[in-house]
Amino acid sequence: MQHRTGLSNGCLQQRPVIWLGQSVNTSSICADHSELNQTPFLTSLGCAIRRPSLKRTHLNSNLKTKLGIRGPLMVDSGGFALMRNPSSRWSLRDVSDLIRSIDAEIFVSLDYPPHRRDSRQDRLQKIRLSVNNFRKLSDLFPTKIIMPVVHGRTRPEIELSIQLIGRRTQNPSWVGLGGVVPLLQNRTVSREISRIGAETFIARSIASIRTAFPDAKIHIFGAGGTRTFPAIFALGADSADSIGWRQAAGFGSIFLPLKSQRAVKWNNAGPPPRKPLDKSDLLQLGACQCPICLNSPSVTATVSLFASSFHGRSIHNAWITANQMDYWPGTRAKMKLLILSGELGPAWARAAAIPP
Repeated sequence: MQHRTGLSNGCLQQRPVIWLGQSVNTSSICADHSELNQTPFLTSLGCAIRRPSLKRTHLNSNLKTKLGIRGPLMVDSGGFALMRNPSSRWSLRDVSDLIRSIDAEIFVSLDYPPHRRDSRQDRLQKIRLSVNNFRKLSDLFPTKIIMPVVHGRTRPEIELSIQLIGRRTQNPSWVGLGGVVPLLQNRTVSREISRIGAETFIARSIASIRTAFPDAKIHIFGAGGTRTFPAIFALGADSADSIGWRQAAGFGSIFLPLKSQRAVKWNNAGPPPRKPLDKSDLLQLGACQCPICLNSPSVTATVSLFASSFHGRSIHNAWITANQMDYWPGTRAKMKLLILSGELGPAWARAAAIPP
């Protein structure tokens, strides 16, 4: 099966898109697979916060070659890495210098994600600084796509972020929604989210972005998993990214469309850390078109290889993540009906049912 990126001349078409997360300095295990090296990838300038030498060795016009990819590339500006390394001297100047050098389709503006311990005033200040960075980078690079990122932990904060972006541009080609992963992992980051649920908050945030920017492509950072991306697509998003394909492989798990991770390798002295493969999972593996499953003589041999090979698990996970849409209902409306039926759990069903 030929992978369809849904990207043409830098513009997302009707098909939703997953960007595979890849650290700049991590080995490009997808490079040798033609089924994957043309897939959209996302990497982060934030890698240079942890290892400054990458500015010289990797973050330049040859970045795609270094990553071993031939398809579209999205470059994050390192806001999350900066949050985890507040003593770093990473600045807008660092970001702009690297954007000037790198060949990529989309650049994410330098944003400042909210920290769990931030006060309301801290979050409001970060929102204003993030949008100010977007304004400056947009002015510096008028011919490049600079993606603004919406942040907030309350509805008024989300609306403020959208309003400030709208003052800079009324018709952005791309708009991101950030802070979703920590929001789903820790559901007590604000009273509003504790009351209505993270999924409903995300749904309302996507709806607010769509209302303000009806023609923009909406990207949800970190929401590219096989249980999360179907939900946010049904709720109106067009694009997401995920580094989980490689992380899950490292923990001995594989992905299957519309399902949670399945454990194929674990310490036999204890129970599996995740749900192991069942009969329906094995049937899916038998029909899987990824480079690993397709070239395996049997499902039994595939499972045995997954149990012994990080590389095999990674390639399978990357392919499933990037091509999961081939196993979905054919339209956004049909996907929403599936979500409403509870296929992805009651929280997403409630989010899909509640009007924005």
